[in-house]
Amino acid sequence: MFAIKTTALTPGKMEARKEVRMHRADEERIKAAAAATGLQEADFIRQAALLRAQEVEQRISLSILPIDAFEAFKAAVEAPGKVIPGLARAADASKGLLKDAG
Repeated sequence: MFAIKTTALTPGKMEARKEVRMHRADEERIKAAAAATGLQEADFIRQAALLRAQEVEQRISLSILPIDAFEAFKAAVEAPGKVIPGLARAADASKGLLKDAG
């Protein structure tokens, strides 16, 4: 068998249905690939779609900066903080008004 990446499938009863239209040649490729991996076609398609969804989720959660912008950001984050009197007073005045959700 082939080593393939997998993703955790959602447990429980599958209730949602999707119908996919495709060219016969694509269907044959999918059928052959599913057989080669030992999966049913529906499982192969679902797993492939979930892996792609996971890739997209990972990409949209990343911030990519040019090197010079990253270096400037890193320097700003690592720089010592400054006390801003008005902001410090507002923070002190708001103590106890908000609670952590955790």
